[in-house]
This record gives sequence, C-alpha cells and structure tokens, in this order.
Amino acid sequence: MLNRRQALVPLVQGALPWVAPGGALARAVNPPPPELVKPKRKLTPVEAFRPVHGFDRHDPSNIIRQDGRYWVFYTRNAGDHRDVTIHHADSADGLNWRDLGLALGRGEPGQWDESGTIAPCIVPHAGRFLLFYTGFRGGDLATRDIGIAVAGHPSGPWRRHAANPVLRRDPDPAVWDSGMLGDANVLLRGGRWWLYFKGRRAGEGNLQTRVGVASADSPLGPFRRHPANPLFPGHAFSAWVHRDGVAALCGVVSRKVLWSEDGIAFTAVGELENTSTGLYAPGNFTGRANNEGLAWGLEQYAEGATRGLGRIDVDMRVARGGP
Repeated sequence: MLNRRQALVPLVQGALPWVAPGGALARAVNPPPPELVKPKRKLTPVEAFRPVHGFDRHDPSNIIRQDGRYWVFYTRNAGDHRDVTIHHADSADGLNWRDLGLALGRGEPGQWDESGTIAPCIVPHAGRFLLFYTGFRGGDLATRDIGIAVAGHPSGPWRRHAANPVLRRDPDPAVWDSGMLGDANVLLRGGRWWLYFKGRRAGEGNLQTRVGVASADSPLGPFRRHPANPLFPGHAFSAWVHRDGVAALCGVVSRKVLWSEDGIAFTAVGELENTSTGLYAPGNFTGRANNEGLAWGLEQYAEGATRGLGRIDVDMRVARGGP
C-alpha cells in the first residue's frame, strides 16, 4: 500500500483531480469530444480467427504497425484456462490475417507465470518491443500479476524481463486490487508511461472489477500506483490516448465510452457495444495528442460457447466530431 507521504504525491504535476470514492465516475467539467458520444460500430468475422471447437481466442491486444504489416497478440485458451498462452498474428491490410501461432508460453515451474500467460499489450519503444502480459501460478487465476517480455521485432523471440512481475497484487486483503490484477493498457503521456490495469478483491466477480493506473519514467518500470485508484468500473477494458486526454471502454461491465481530460477523472460520455477490444491506436506511443482518433480494431465475439475475434470498425475519428 502507499504510505501517507506517497499518497500526497500525484502521478503527474499539478493538483490531484477529484475522483469519487470507490471508483465512481467524476462529474464532467468541459464538453466531451463529440465523436465519442454516439460512435457507430460494425463487427465483421475474420476468417483466421473464427471460433474453433476446443479452444477460445480472446483478449486481443492493441494493434501496431511494423515493416508494412499490422500485428496483434491474443489469448489462446483451452480447457477454461488449463492451457492458456499468448499467440500472435499479422496482416497487410487489417482485414485478412495470418495466424502465426505461439508468441509467449507458460513460465517455468515455480515461477509466478507457470500456469499461463494471458491478456497481452504490445508497446514499441526505442527500437524494441515490450509485450506486457498477465501471468498466474498454481492453476489459480486469482494469483494474477503483470509482467513484460522483450523482443527486437513483433515476431519475437520474446525474453522475459528480469524484474518480473512489474506490477503485483496489493498484499493488504482490504485493498481493491488485492485479489487479482491484470490486463495492462499502456500509454505514453506527458513524458511518463501510464499502465492502466484492472483489479478486484478476493471473492469479487467480473462485474465488481475496477480499473486503476500506475506510472513510471521507463516502460520497464518501476511502476507506482496513483492514490486516486480505482478510477472506474471495468473488466475487459480498453484505454487509448484521444485528443489530449484518455478515452476508455468498460468492456463486459457496461457499454459506456469514458473520457478523461487528465487520465484520472473519467466521465461516461457515450455508449458502444463492446466485450474485449484491441484497438489500432498508434497515438498511444507518440507522447503527443492523438488528433486523429480511432477507426478500427479487433474484438472478441462468440458462436455458441466458443469465442473468436472479428474486425470492429468504429467511427471515433476526430475529424467526424469537428475541431
């Protein structure tokens, strides 16, 4: 837990914004970006990711572009997390994908990620690529923490960071993220790296999951939680730099589109059906405002009891909403 002195130091310089206790959303101060208010959505199944009997594809990462191709990572889940690893795929056009198979398997026996690797997030930085992921041990999903693997190219090979896990569950059982944490969404803003993550206490369910944030000077950490956590309700959530603030989808918990001018105090401004969405948002890593918005990504969908991934086209481009 943060001590009293740490709790008085905000994540970024300036006064700590108002956030209601327990992860309730903040009151809106300025009009939200209009393109976030009533976004349109179209889901198209992707042939390479269609649901297949025997395992699920879910938790699509954010999408990056490298060497003229798009790259995505996702969770391959067989036997309800008894055999769960991170796989990857590439595409020349974002429509037709080639599944490349395993990217990051389970950790060695006795390690914090020995039972599985899930929920990837891919970050380009300084000529390398960082794959943030959630790991668990002992076959117990409640033991989730966040680590990083590093490679010189999105195709790998991936090597685990020596300081893993870079973000652990809080040891105090009364704290909101003491039961589990995971699902890193990483952004570069104001010269610092912001790691949004989900968490909950032991015994709580998906609908009680909330989202918090930690920050660091380097994308490899060390990361320090913000004292305003948790920020908003969310489970399979997605966050991205939008204009000069941060937008987010709650995933599973609600259809709300959230907006924050400072990345801390979020307001519900619109609605968009979503379950688990990986977005093409290159503005997440420039360190500047994203004045283009976003237009597409990949999203989990189900056929019967089996999950696959489809292309989602969403009109949240800034040009649509005006200046």
